Amino acid sequence: MQRYSITQALCLPEYKIIGILSDSDQEMHLQIRPYKRKKAKCSGCGEYHYGQKIHSFKEVIVEDLRLFRKRVFLHVIKRRYRCVKDGRLYVEAVDWLKPRCRVTNRLAKEIYRLTSIATNQEAGWYLGMNDEKIYRIDKSCLKRD
Repeated sequence: MQRYSITQALCLPEYKIIGILSDSDQEMHLQIRPYKRKKAKCSGCGEYHYGQKIHSFKEVIVEDLRLFRKRVFLHVIKRRYRCVKDGRLYVEAVDWLKPRCRVTNRLAKEIYRLTSIATNQEAGWYLGMNDEKIYRIDKSCLKRD
């Protein structure tokens, strides 16, 4: 399977797949990173800092919607920058991922829709996830609304 077709199916703007870490019958692990020209948004102040040097990288593992009937785990490489305003280190903010969250916004919305018509246990069975995890994601979506 070509990386370009997977990138198009995932629809992650300004990110590219740099490697397929594992691909089994049940799950797929993909390593993605932002394009070099993508401007990094500071998670501290929320502004774009242009011309900043990258301090380091941090890898975060998040789960996304199923693709080809497989669970998809994205190993997202985030850049760390020193904020111009306060001088502290911050990890770049990603639009389709909430801070300190282990699922993408798309999967969280899907879980929220699924739990509105089914129980947490049934949703967990359908998605192949723990029902406690489903409960926490559903609860966080309810707080946002």
